[in-house]
Parts: sequence; structure tokens; C-alpha cells
Amino acid sequence: MSRRARFHAVFAVVSMAFAGVLARLGYLQLWRHDDLSRRVHLQSSRWVKEAPRRARIVDRHGSVLAESVRVASCYADPRFLRRPEIVADRLAPALHIPAPLLLKKIRETSAAFVWLKRFLTSEEALAVERENLAGVGLRWEYRRSYPNGDLASSVLGFVGDDGRGLSGLEYAFDEDLVDRRAPRRTFRDGRGARLMLDAPEETDAGVLRLTLDRSIQFVAERELEAGLARSRARAGLVVVQDPQTGEILALAGRPEIERGDGRSPRPEDLAVLGTQWVFEPGSTFKIVTAAAALEEGLVRPGELINGEGGTWRVAALTINDHTPERRLTFTRAMAVSSNIGFAKVGLRVGAEKLYDYIRAFGFGARAGVELAGEGAGLLRPLRQWSRTTLPVVSFGQEIGVTAVQLAGAYSTVANGGTLFEPRLCLELRSPSGTVRRWSSPAPVRRVISTATAAVLTRILQDVVENGTGRDAALPGWTVAGKTGTAQKTDPATRAYSPDKFVASFCGFAPVLRPRLTVVVIFDEPKGISGGGYNAGPVFRNVAWQGLVKLGAPADAPARYARDNNKETPGT
Repeated sequence: MSRRARFHAVFAVVSMAFAGVLARLGYLQLWRHDDLSRRVHLQSSRWVKEAPRRARIVDRHGSVLAESVRVASCYADPRFLRRPEIVADRLAPALHIPAPLLLKKIRETSAAFVWLKRFLTSEEALAVERENLAGVGLRWEYRRSYPNGDLASSVLGFVGDDGRGLSGLEYAFDEDLVDRRAPRRTFRDGRGARLMLDAPEETDAGVLRLTLDRSIQFVAERELEAGLARSRARAGLVVVQDPQTGEILALAGRPEIERGDGRSPRPEDLAVLGTQWVFEPGSTFKIVTAAAALEEGLVRPGELINGEGGTWRVAALTINDHTPERRLTFTRAMAVSSNIGFAKVGLRVGAEKLYDYIRAFGFGARAGVELAGEGAGLLRPLRQWSRTTLPVVSFGQEIGVTAVQLAGAYSTVANGGTLFEPRLCLELRSPSGTVRRWSSPAPVRRVISTATAAVLTRILQDVVENGTGRDAALPGWTVAGKTGTAQKTDPATRAYSPDKFVASFCGFAPVLRPRLTVVVIFDEPKGISGGGYNAGPVFRNVAWQGLVKLGAPADAPARYARDNNKETPGT
């Protein structure tokens, strides 16, 4: 065959092959285009739903308490990992996870996606990127961040790895705080790494503004820690409230959520003690009996009461006093916390009237704090009261309360007789743009007259200046308040324990124009059990620093403050 013939033969073969390729391309592009495109998308693209971004939570002055920040998480697609053991060895130092554990995660799943580590530090993310391993990539998520560490941690709450609120305000406002973004499309390259397209625009995620004051919250938690160390109590809490509005300025409790250790909190640490712990108030509850008796004109501050020498038997019940006295005025009965005196006054008031005043002060019903799981306390219906209930309820037994309820009762006396709803939130701007504002103050009802409140305030002031509350006195400000030392019930015997108590102090300052109501509670202090000894100094330090922060003018000489080194147990 001649050269020319060979050329034409080769040209014909090549042309036919090229024509076949073109025909095949035309077939794929024209006839199979939709089907092949669908298969490509199924193999290389995924719709990914991010952990939700959440609105910021700020204090009353705008200081950030919680916010969402973008962080990287490391994942792997085991189908692209030819040598998983080598991948685990190279990633172990980058992720600070032992190689055997990484290898176990990779081999235990049959899925095309497995998390190797969530929420990396910036150094860890850079280390993973430098390794540039096939089948290993980074995915950006939102994680909840708390700039102040453990501050107000139980109140703010806990958010799970999926971005959902599990406790506290994060749970109570979960639906309102979440920015519900549509899923984002990702593509996988030939190495198995996911490439984020259509990156979301950073928009305002909204904000929840609280009544809490970050500075006062910090003081309350610091002084509570010091009080727990001093009293060796198993738990404690502090509530600080503005008595003129009902706004809660601090809500501190221990134990509390500890952030930063990487572990999920225990269920008991998720509780907000100030609203969920129900306890017998003991003598701090005597303000209710006193208010009822004064309002109804059944007792006068200077009226003499028979103290029975410290022991009195009534309705098959023996009542004892910490400070035995034969005769004492009603004011004195409050100052030395006479159970006998208040049992006698309670009998004058009567069960029905005392029950009505207890309810009027907000006990036996939820106070209305914007938190899930709030306790209503324990108040039995009148038909279930026994012969001994009236005298013992008069000094704080056979009734259960929360610290927020107690704060509301003392704020009622402080502001002249009006019970306000306790406020924890001021305003919510959700990610969707809706705005919700809480009314403040929010009066519930008038409980006692202004005149009765003024008389009761003077009686409570005498408790601090001359009675069991002297450890709570402030240099420069007058204080009105009451101590409490309540025996706890032993579950085994169903009787009062001889050595387990709830120690407390509740009060407000300054007396002439109260700016702060402070409630301090300690559960089972060791050694000296008195409320004045354990809770009084914490009240003093919290109220002192809070009044300075608020710029409240001094209204009393410093002589009312006790020597800090002189410790006297109170009841």
C-alpha cells in the first residue's frame, strides 16, 4: 500500500474514532445531562444544617454575658481514608487526642461522616489544615461563649453541642434565642474535603437584656464563696433585688455550672437554687406574722408579751426560745427571735387571716420569674392544718419557700407595702426581628399599708442594731432585716434534725429609701448554725459594695456597724 493510501486509511480510522467520541459526548451532554447532573450532585454535594446561632444575652448595662462565636470542628469521611492508622497518628498531636482513640472513632462508624473533635481552638484548626489529609476536613459551627466564665452560669444556663438550650435562660428562651438559618450546601472535592459555598451573611442575631447587674452579680458570687468557706455549708445562695421595681440585680448559687473543663454538668448543677430550692424559712418568715398582726391592729410594737421563761407548751407541742425571757415587748420578740412570742401573736391573728396574708405576700404560688422549673413552695390548704400548724407556721415551720419569694416579701415591706413581680428580663430582640419588653415595675397587689410597713421596718431595724442581726450592720447605712435558723427535717426519722439547719439573713438598706433587698441562705453550715453568724456578714459585704456601686447616699453613722472580728451566733 502506498504512503498516500496508508494516510487516508489512518485518517479514516481516527475520524471515525473522533466521530464516535463526539457522538458519545453529544449523547451524554444532550440526552443524559439531567440524569448525570443529578448523580454528580448526589455524590459530591450535601446540605448541611449548622449548629444554630443564638442571640446575645447582656446585663442591664449591655455587658455581654453570653454570645455565639464561629469555631471549627474536625470531621472525617472514612471512605477516603486509605490508611486510617497513619491519619490517626498524624492528627493526634494536632487535636490533642490519643491516636488509638481517633482510630477507634474512625473504624467504629459505617457512615460517610464522623466527628473527630468538635469546637477546636484556632491553633488546633491551623494544625489540621497544615496536615492536608484526604478525607479529613473542617466544618465551621457556632458555639456558645461566656466572656465572664462561670459568672451567673446557672441563671444563664447550659447549651448542648447541638446548639439547643438545656437549662436556665438558654432553655427558657430557646425558641426565641435561636437564629433559624436554612441548611447550607457543601461540595466535596476529589480528596474528600468539604468546600463551603454560599457562606452566610453575618447579621444581627438579636439580644436578650437582663435585669442583672454584672458588677453586683460578681460581688454576690465572690462573697457567697467566702461565706461557704467560712461556714463549711453544703450549698448557699444570694438574691439581690431592687425593692422599688422587683428587678433582680443578682442571683447567685453554689453549687453551680462550671464552664471550661469540657465536661457536661451534672443534673443537680443545672438547677437555679434561688427559684427551685424549697426550704423552711424559719425566723425570717416572722415578718409575715408581724405584718398581719400590725395591719389588723392585734399587736403594738411596745406591747408586753409573756415569754414564759423560754419554754411554752401549746396544743401538745413544746416551743423553746434561744434566748429565754419572762416578759418582752413585741419589738424585743423580733429582735431576739422569740418563737414563743410569735406563736402567741399568730394565735391572735388566727389561721384564716394568717393564711390570707401568707398568700398575699406571694407564698404558696410561683413568683413568676422568667425561668423554667420555678418552685411554688409548700403551703398546705387550711383544711389540712393541724392543731399545731398555726403556732409553728407563725415562726416559719411547716411551710416551704424559695429565696426569690422571701426577697419579694422583704421588698414588699421595704417599698411601703406593694408586692411586685420579680423581674429577670427587660427586653428581647429575637433574630427574626420581633421585640418583646417586660413591664417594670409590675405591681401584683398591695399587701399592707404604708403605715404598717413603716412600723415593721423600724422593728426590723432594731433587729440589726440591738438583736440577732448585728453582724449584718453596715458602716454608713441603716439596715432592716431578720435572721433565720431553721431546723431541717431528717428523712429517716421524719422529725427535725438536731444538727442540720438552714441559716439565713434577709434585709434591705438604706432604711429611709431602700435601694437593695438582699437574701442570703446557707444549707447545713458546720459548727455554729446561727443565721446571724453565717449569713449576716455576707449580707453586709454584698449590700455594702452594692450600695457603693449604686451611689446610694449614707444615712447613718458608722457606729452601727459591728467590729468585723467580733463574731456572735444569732438565730
